Amino acid sequence: MMFKQIFLTLFILPFFLASQTFPSKPTNYITDEANILTTDQQQSLNSKLGNFEKNTSNQIFVYIAPSLNGSDMATLCQDIFHTWKIGGETKNNGLLIAVFIKDHKFRIHTGYGLEGALPDILTKRIQDNDMRPFFKESDYYSGIYKGVDQLIYYSQNEFKPDEAESIGSNWVSWLLGYSGNLILLTIYLYLLFRKKAKKRSSLVKNGLLVLAVIMALLPCIGAIILFFMLIFLGEIKSSGGSSYSSGSDTSYSSYDSSSSSDSSSSFDGGGGGGGGDSGGGGSSSDW
Repeated sequence: MMFKQIFLTLFILPFFLASQTFPSKPTNYITDEANILTTDQQQSLNSKLGNFEKNTSNQIFVYIAPSLNGSDMATLCQDIFHTWKIGGETKNNGLLIAVFIKDHKFRIHTGYGLEGALPDILTKRIQDNDMRPFFKESDYYSGIYKGVDQLIYYSQNEFKPDEAESIGSNWVSWLLGYSGNLILLTIYLYLLFRKKAKKRSSLVKNGLLVLAVIMALLPCIGAIILFFMLIFLGEIKSSGGSSYSSGSDTSYSSYDSSSSSDSSSSFDGGGGGGGGDSGGGGSSSDW
């Protein structure tokens, strides 16, 4: 009996304790279990985050741990977020920065209400451009401070992707648009120069050719004008004794997205967040 109790104490209990990887409630905006921040550094960050919540009602919590202890980072961050209830109860306007020193990994985990203002592509950029360089130099305070600065800024200002990123993400649409123009242009030139067509002067043909090529260079309006040029050309041929009919159906759609963030929360320094939650949004990185 004594041996069984010793076995449970030495082997089973440590595994149970290891599963308790974070406090049930934070005592402040900064929870540093790895002891990498000085008292002054923690006070500086706490003051900054306290003022941010006071002015906007958004909450940002920072959790620093020695290791993940084998846990999945995204799952652990979701557990912390849910347990601490970061953000307002109705608007879920919270955010968690989690850093795991020995694993060289960190994550920005967003609440429902901030996913519009802080999309994953933006949090990933902040991690890689503003935080990782400092973490590589073991300057964790500067990395966290810079990351917090960027998150605060973009939570209150619209994020606009770089022009190069916008073009890169829409290259398929551009390709499809010009492919359609090329098809219409090919049909038009075939009808314009085919042998059975009624003879026209070289000046007229050259003028129509130049106009068609110019329209083919325009991705949207050019296709519409080319389509009507095809119809007009068909009517000319019909009046000249030859018949031709053509049909084309094109559709255009527009997408409009909007996001709003309205929130209310209060953190008293010891009771956790304001009742918010997260759907698992955010980004992970390493150094």
